[in-house]
Amino acid sequence: MKSSKLNFAVLWLLSVFLTACAQFNESVEYMHLGLVEPVAAKTYVYECSDGYSFTANIGNNQARLFFSGQKQSITLAHAFSMFGAKFNVKQTTLWIEKDVARLEIDSVIHEDCHNNQAKAIWAHAKLNGVDFRALGNQPSWILEIVKGENIIFADFFGKTINKYLFTGAEPVIDQVARKTEFKVTNKDHTILVTIIGTPCQDTMSGESFDFSVTVDLDDKRYIGCGRSLL
Repeated sequence: MKSSKLNFAVLWLLSVFLTACAQFNESVEYMHLGLVEPVAAKTYVYECSDGYSFTANIGNNQARLFFSGQKQSITLAHAFSMFGAKFNVKQTTLWIEKDVARLEIDSVIHEDCHNNQAKAIWAHAKLNGVDFRALGNQPSWILEIVKGENIIFADFFGKTINKYLFTGAEPVIDQVARKTEFKVTNKDHTILVTIIGTPCQDTMSGESFDFSVTVDLDDKRYIGCGRSLL
């Protein structure tokens, strides 16, 4: 089982391509299903006017900052401020006022930082332990694979959201075809998830993804795109 999961992770990592970033048009695509050990804090991906970007996970009177290419995070404590919210530790200070952030780190100031909501939802899902996330349209749907074995799926029909949880899914990997499948049954439903390592473009936003994804839930098929969060 461990070997199978490891191969699945390696397959994802070897298949990652550089992707373009775009805003989504549907609000449902900003949702994180969050059924397994959810992080209570909110997550933001701030992009500053000087091209600098960082991720902030804010809650419980603190802010955890994550930076691209760095494994370690910085935790800032909430501090008194006359205007907006302020978080500080040693040489790092984060101010947020009216959804605009300003970061000072090691005497360098990054200003006019705005949250990229499309990126933030993926960052938040990763902090919640999601390994792989996919979505599609007509109807709108979201898939999250948590810790390589739990599958959470939701589809959206108007204002109705249907959620399905499947546990203990084992990946079946075909490295030659660059294909991974999960098939698992819960009390009421059967789901088959097929992930293929070919580029995919969202039919509504035009955003590029690393993987093409097909979900068969009972007798209904959903087609979309996905991305590894490992």
